[in-house]
Amino acid sequence: MPIPLPAHSARPPLRKPAVALTDRGRWPKRSLVALLTDDERAALLAAGTGVQFGDDDILVLQGDVGESLYVLTGGMVKVTVASETGTETTLAVRSRGDLIGEFAVLDGMPRTATARAVGTVGAVRISRAAFAAFGQRYPAALATITRSLVAKMRGATERHAAERTWGAKERLAQVIYELAEGYGEPAADGAVLIPLPLTQLELGELAGVAVSTTERILSELRKDGVIATGYREIAVRNMEFLAAIRFHNEML
Repeated sequence: MPIPLPAHSARPPLRKPAVALTDRGRWPKRSLVALLTDDERAALLAAGTGVQFGDDDILVLQGDVGESLYVLTGGMVKVTVASETGTETTLAVRSRGDLIGEFAVLDGMPRTATARAVGTVGAVRISRAAFAAFGQRYPAALATITRSLVAKMRGATERHAAERTWGAKERLAQVIYELAEGYGEPAADGAVLIPLPLTQLELGELAGVAVSTTERILSELRKDGVIATGYREIAVRNMEFLAAIRFHNEML
């Protein structure tokens, strides 16, 4: 369960937060919060209460009623969906500047996926009523959020179609490219560091690729000098190469 800031989790996090919890000066350029105007951004963040989640805590649970949403201010969240047999599949990762739980708040339907903290996560929790009031006061911001939702749904559809059309290397290249574009931070050596603590299994699930194939492709990309990897860390050294081999989003 979340706890109000600035209280700390009773247990130490198993994984470090992906980005600083208190640094609100920079937002990833592809995040929803970065697309808002200064006034809209300030109003959205002021509409709720700051909370903190420990590693593996659940922000939203598949099947629950959506009474609130979250604006992520730090850390990484993994979005998964469970089948009837209980098997979980990673659909997406979200980080600083992204919204979590907005689908159910907007349409009033049960939550379609579970969002779980990976390491310590900071967020602003906004109730359905407070979000409705924000939308009435800032209709242009609500339109921006709606476009962001459409982009999420389009991206999910395209990735699903790519599993039937494109090879494993192209799909994995697409995932790495999108993560670098959306969350990447410039490194001193010119590389683009993806500050998200993803495992190879999680990375493969995002691309619809088996973990053994993911390991092989990552090894090939390392040998070609396209990426460098550490423990749950990826640095992209050649974005142009990934852009050339990835599947493209003009399928639909």
